[in-house]
Amino acid sequence: MSNGQDSADVVRCFFDAFNAGDIDAAFATLSPDIEWTYYGPKEKIPFAGTFIGHAGVKDFFDRAEKSIQIKEMAPLSLIGIGDQVYGRGIEHSMSLATGREYRLQWTHVYQVQGGLMTRFEEFIDTATVADCLNG
Repeated sequence: MSNGQDSADVVRCFFDAFNAGDIDAAFATLSPDIEWTYYGPKEKIPFAGTFIGHAGVKDFFDRAEKSIQIKEMAPLSLIGIGDQVYGRGIEHSMSLATGREYRLQWTHVYQVQGGLMTRFEEFIDTATVADCLNG
C-alpha cells in the first residue's frame, strides 16, 4: 500500500504536466494498463466511456480535443488515503461545435500503485456537458 501523500503527489504531477502542455510527462504518471473512465452518455459526449492503457487514454484526449477547448482544469483538493486519491476541482471548457461554455465542479477518484496511476474515474454534471456539446 502506498503512502497517501505520495499517491496524491503522483496525481499533482499529472495535473502540473497536463496544464503545462507536457503530455509526455503527464503520461509518465500513468500505468501502461490504466483504466480511465469518464462517466456519461456516449451518444451525447464523444469522450465518455472507459479507456484502457496509454492508447486508450490518448483516444480519450483525442476525442475530447475534437469536442472541447479546455480553458481551465484545476484540482481544488487532492486527498490521498493509501493507494486512493480523492480529488475535487473545476473544469471550464467550451464546446467547439456550439461555442457554448460550461464551468463545473468535478470529483475524481484515482488509484495509484507503484508510483503510477492505475485507475481514474471522473464524476461531473454530465447533463450540463451534454447540453453544452449538443446545443
